[in-house]
Amino acid sequence: MDLNFSSSDELNELIRQINLKYYERFNANILYLEELADRIFIIYIIELRDAYSHLVRVFDYDINAPEGKRNIQSHLEKYINHLQKGLLDTFRKILEVEYRSARKAVHNNNVRAFDQYIAQKAAELRVMNETNTVDNRIDGYINLFQFLSDTRNKLVKS
Repeated sequence: MDLNFSSSDELNELIRQINLKYYERFNANILYLEELADRIFIIYIIELRDAYSHLVRVFDYDINAPEGKRNIQSHLEKYINHLQKGLLDTFRKILEVEYRSARKAVHNNNVRAFDQYIAQKAAELRVMNETNTVDNRIDGYINLFQFLSDTRNKLVKS
């Protein structure tokens, strides 16, 4: 993501775009996991706190000064990194929970096929491959969840 801006309005728009891209889904994932598992995952709340600490620091600097702008960009980068890390972590946790649930719903004769389908799709989407961009991995998880749901529906116990 391009972190360039030349005015406070552009900085505010940049922050809005970051929030739309990462924060909203991260927050939704946290809420979904809490509902799904009926418990609070403190680790994700800590990740949000760490992200916010960088977001708040953005407003400590003068955007018109070259050093201030570099500091703002540095904190925005750290803000994004925390949101991305938390988002990927919540996707992994949701996948774990959903996979276990789906596996139980699949007929015993189809469990091995189900495992293989999901593993192949995850490899194809490269969701665990850290050389793949974060945005591609996020999109991959979204596709993998849909595939998991579709596969589960095809192989459900009768």
